[in-house]
Amino acid sequence: MKITRQLLSAGGVVIRRDRFGTRVLVLHHHEQDEWRLPKGKLKPGESAAEGAEREVREETRLDLRAGRYLGVTHYYYLDPDRSGCVSKFVFYFEMDAGEGRVVLEPTFDDAEWLPPRQAIERLSWDNEAAVVERALSWR
Repeated sequence: MKITRQLLSAGGVVIRRDRFGTRVLVLHHHEQDEWRLPKGKLKPGESAAEGAEREVREETRLDLRAGRYLGVTHYYYLDPDRSGCVSKFVFYFEMDAGEGRVVLEPTFDDAEWLPPRQAIERLSWDNEAAVVERALSWR
């Protein structure tokens, strides 16, 4: 199938370490019934780290800094507006959540702080689960 668009996105593996242990933030996208990591499209001229920080802030209201670079995922999906497919690259960074409170944008209807293994199992996409595993194995 013909590639009609290429998208660049960035996101975060948002980790909280506190008296409850290590937990990872996962978000539920209500329209697509998917559990995801926070991420979104880069704006023109924006670095991957800047985009990850902005997207996490927009989706969760957590104002976090992009930490360690965790790598990139790449996948294809059918282009809803054209007869072809989209090639999408997502750059991920580790982000330390500290004590901030999550306030979701309307795209999402639920957020959970889960222990790493549960977060990996909850995520709808294997490529995102692999990024979480990478984040936690590099400790």
